[in-house]
Amino acid sequence: MRKFLYLAASAVILMGCSTKPGYQLTGKVSGADFNGKYVYMYEFGKRDAAPVDSALVDKGAFLFKGEQATPELRVLRFAPEAMEAISPRETGPGQNRPYSAVLVLENAPLTVTLDTISTIAGSPENDAIQGFVNEMEKIQVEETAFSSSIGNYDSLSTEAKAEVETKAEALFNRRLDLAGKYAEANATKLSGAFVFRTFSSYLSETMQQAIIAKADSTFKAVPGIDRVIARLDILAKVAVGQKFSDFEMADMEGNMHKLSEYVGQGKYVLVDFWASWCPPCRKEMPGLVETYKKYSKKGFEIVGVSLDKDKDAWLGGVKEMKMEWKQLSDLKFWDSEGAALYGVNSIPHTVLFDKEGIIVAKDLHGDALNAKLAELIK
Repeated sequence: MRKFLYLAASAVILMGCSTKPGYQLTGKVSGADFNGKYVYMYEFGKRDAAPVDSALVDKGAFLFKGEQATPELRVLRFAPEAMEAISPRETGPGQNRPYSAVLVLENAPLTVTLDTISTIAGSPENDAIQGFVNEMEKIQVEETAFSSSIGNYDSLSTEAKAEVETKAEALFNRRLDLAGKYAEANATKLSGAFVFRTFSSYLSETMQQAIIAKADSTFKAVPGIDRVIARLDILAKVAVGQKFSDFEMADMEGNMHKLSEYVGQGKYVLVDFWASWCPPCRKEMPGLVETYKKYSKKGFEIVGVSLDKDKDAWLGGVKEMKMEWKQLSDLKFWDSEGAALYGVNSIPHTVLFDKEGIIVAKDLHGDALNAKLAELIK
């Protein structure tokens, strides 16, 4: 009898040992009829990549099964044509698009509900991602309520518009604060990499550097983060206190000029990266024109570097906005060699150099720029 019990127990153990670890992702679709459509699984952060798996929706449910050698970030979503009849809601950074979800695919029983606001659960990493998304949704609710309370923005007074912009900026900064703290606290986890990759272009250079300093190889291997690291390396070379990096571009007449013809020649020089198609650049330009008039005879110069790709639009913008300073461009849009050299990923962007060509400030605009020039030019 003992022998029988021993053999029976051994058989159970062997059966358990022979069971391969794997994942089972059980999903359902709510709020819309996607029956007969496929849910596709993609690698996170890889644009235009083919799906790695798919599952048919039947009676509002779908199932993914398999084995995962190591956890990986994945995205679930429907094909664009399946979404045509669905009215998408507005989403902010850190939120899933309707009927889409980001998850960590790992060998565990996972559950997902695809809806206008999707949810994922089943492991600590996925619960963490969902917790972060939930916090972003709370901010979205506040933003929506705030937007509804504004009414017709164009009819507001200048003071009221300023208040609206201040409130909107404060709400967005809450997103950034939440994202930065989460990524830094989870710099060895895929959930942290997901948040960092989503928000990296919005986070300050200092915060990005702090997060990368704590990140491990798994974090850094997430698609897209290598580009962030490469940009941080570029920014380190053009940080405040560094000497200018030279480049050469054509002026409006087609003549080639080096930046070194203007920077490091005994004047304070502001290099202004802008474009005629950029609304914030146009909004800022009247103030910059006045700043130029005030300081141009006191040892201050501006060099405009346009990210336009159409020469006529570039020249028209310069004339329309009365920009009387030197203008350069290679008409390469976001592939501008000067912009790449200075790590520019949004415009307007400015770099202020002292008389010797040392960077003394970056991204100064409006009152902040005027205050800095008043400090420098006595």
